[in-house]
Amino acid sequence: MAYAQNDGHKLWYDVQGTGEPLTLIGGFALLHDQFELCLPNLHEHGYQTINWNYRGSGKSDWTLVRPYCIEDWVEDLRAVLDDAGIEKTTIWATSTSSVIGTRFAAKYPNRVNALLTYPWYKADRYWIDLFDAVDGICRMFSPRALSRIFAGSVLPKSLQYTPAQIEYETWSGDKYEANVNMTTLRNTLDALSNVDLTGDIKNLQVPVYLLLGNDSALNHMENKKAASFDKLTTDFLALKPDATIGVVEGAGSTYCMITKPKETVEKLHELLTAGQS
Repeated sequence: MAYAQNDGHKLWYDVQGTGEPLTLIGGFALLHDQFELCLPNLHEHGYQTINWNYRGSGKSDWTLVRPYCIEDWVEDLRAVLDDAGIEKTTIWATSTSSVIGTRFAAKYPNRVNALLTYPWYKADRYWIDLFDAVDGICRMFSPRALSRIFAGSVLPKSLQYTPAQIEYETWSGDKYEANVNMTTLRNTLDALSNVDLTGDIKNLQVPVYLLLGNDSALNHMENKKAASFDKLTTDFLALKPDATIGVVEGAGSTYCMITKPKETVEKLHELLTAGQS
């Protein structure tokens, strides 16, 4: 565990294992904890993992001197990699933080071997409303309450109301409470609400892989929403038709690394190995 400095902010990061550098970027509430169950398998496959928290989140500084933005978070990642002595890395970004990985790969292609990402790149009305709801739930109840709602949305439908879901909620609730700072939450959500990387997606120069599960409660809603598997992948491929989809069968969409960690790492390794041949 170490700290980098950028723009007066102290940024937490943690490097484990040896081998090919793999930088992990989890969603705004789970952050580094999103990959917890995958770390042993990643290290067994010869990846050196770099976990980190951008400003305003988790173990990094919660200082707020100006509105947060994706560009600042991208520069936070650059500072972390510089401090860790990592010149080039593969990036695995998921959930709402997928935009950080995508923007970094677009801005610094010479520092990225490949990008594995969840196919979210633009905040439309659906996502803006979702972020507003997130803020309201956390303020009226708690981040732990939010983790329960998300569990019912992103986990496979077969896990709903089962002991496995309750076990997940207990685990994720602790992570949400540790990682979500109510002082900076609204500003974090505003930054995500103002992102549109349509141009970046079209111009990505590095190999791009969409890595996600194909089963979540969102896929079963009568009115297909912006976070469903089909819409996310279809919209992304319309902009980047040469991207490769890596589907973790039966896993929760952006939580594939939680519901099926071993299978997710196997799919990641398969994609990267095939891309190198």
